[in-house]
Amino acid sequence: MLFQDNFCSGLIRTVKFNRCLSLLIALNLFAYSTILGWVGLFLYIIATEIFINLARNKALSSKKVCQNVFNLNIVLTTIFLLITAIGSGNEDFIFLSIIPIFQSTLYRKFGYIVGIIGAGSLGVLVVGFDLAKVVSFLTVIGVLTFLIMILSKTLSRTNSKADYLHSIATTDALTGLINRREFDKRMIEEFSRSKRHKSPLCLALFDIDFFKKINDTYGHNTGDTILKELARLISSNTRNCDVAARYGGEEFALILPETAQLEAYELVDRLREIVEKELFNKTQRPIKFTISVGVGQLDLADRSPIDFIERTDKALYAAKQSGRNRVEKAPFGFHFVSKKREAV
Repeated sequence: MLFQDNFCSGLIRTVKFNRCLSLLIALNLFAYSTILGWVGLFLYIIATEIFINLARNKALSSKKVCQNVFNLNIVLTTIFLLITAIGSGNEDFIFLSIIPIFQSTLYRKFGYIVGIIGAGSLGVLVVGFDLAKVVSFLTVIGVLTFLIMILSKTLSRTNSKADYLHSIATTDALTGLINRREFDKRMIEEFSRSKRHKSPLCLALFDIDFFKKINDTYGHNTGDTILKELARLISSNTRNCDVAARYGGEEFALILPETAQLEAYELVDRLREIVEKELFNKTQRPIKFTISVGVGQLDLADRSPIDFIERTDKALYAAKQSGRNRVEKAPFGFHFVSKKREAV
């Protein structure tokens, strides 16, 4: 599918081709002026605008609704072209069916393409009963359809490569979570949104206790396995709206939008308990470990995401200093006195 980002927004862009079609029909109707043609064009323009506005309405639109709108749009456009051709007595109008064919190709609706070509051929016969014209129609439409399919495949490959490159640039290769660079970007976005809408935002930073000892004892391959399994556990025990990231080394981050500190504390403490009870590296040599967590809520004193992150990071440091395997809350209203973190 060409518009993989959002089906409904892609539908809007596709249906806007109807406006181009309407303009072409209007120009031709000045030469082949019929009341039926102008009435049909007026109704078709109204239907097009309804389709576009329906897809834009977030309260009404869904992927299923947009798919139904798309199907109805293709059928209506084909019928409109047939009626216009028959009403004006000019079968050349049917050649404009390349537009619904183009729309169908973008969404891999090959059954519709066959139906449109079949309906167009029948329309040419009804209007002029000219087999030579039917052959011309099939030749022109067939060549254009073939070119459109090549274009669509090329665009799909380009989009796939773009998605792959984006994934490489934003995803941590080991854990599958977003990387530090993407985390910084998302943190800035959520920080700005929270400040703008005055909505709560929490951040949790945590790392594996004594991870260096695990690496030294069991090897780095085991350490990598633990990081991957922990990342999966985090993903499966957080909400879809939460943003999990590998912050660096054995340290992870969790952005919690629309979440107050008490709720965030309960969430990460529950996650800490799950990790404590979980058995990792089961297929090789089972290992148990714990995590320490610092959790903070965005405060008026946080002038930038860096302030927010530093305040939460110091809460993590406090958790490790207080005995590990615990969650510490970052205080509100002021920042900790800055000091260099010790190796823990």
